[in-house]
Amino acid sequence: MTESKDPAGHIKLAVSDLKKSAPFYAALFGKLGYAQVLDEVDCVGFKTPEGFGIWIEQAEVKNHPYAFGAPGLHHFCFKAKSPQEVDDVHAFLVERGVFIFDPPAKYPEYTESYYAVFFADPDGIKLELAYY
Repeated sequence: MTESKDPAGHIKLAVSDLKKSAPFYAALFGKLGYAQVLDEVDCVGFKTPEGFGIWIEQAEVKNHPYAFGAPGLHHFCFKAKSPQEVDDVHAFLVERGVFIFDPPAKYPEYTESYYAVFFADPDGIKLELAYY
């Protein structure tokens, strides 16, 4: 068995409508400087500058909406390069009519420098962009 050369890992999110979600994630990840590495009929893939893979795939199960707080993904946090990037992405999301759970704010209970915005993808999956 050979050792993996990619220590960054990956995550795959299943979405209800890839045709709706793919442009959302492509715009968001483009704004964050992530590279699109896959564009297929049923899956799109992105890579962060650090090499972490994010796959967005059409869900196989229909009529099973995401429920925040239910078993499964609670939320997914992306790391911001600066507090200004959090503010810029927030403005970007607002311009596109994205649902914002919580606008940019400081969260000193996490770390002294923690600054984040919480928002929803097209399925309502809670996402976060945080600087800390």
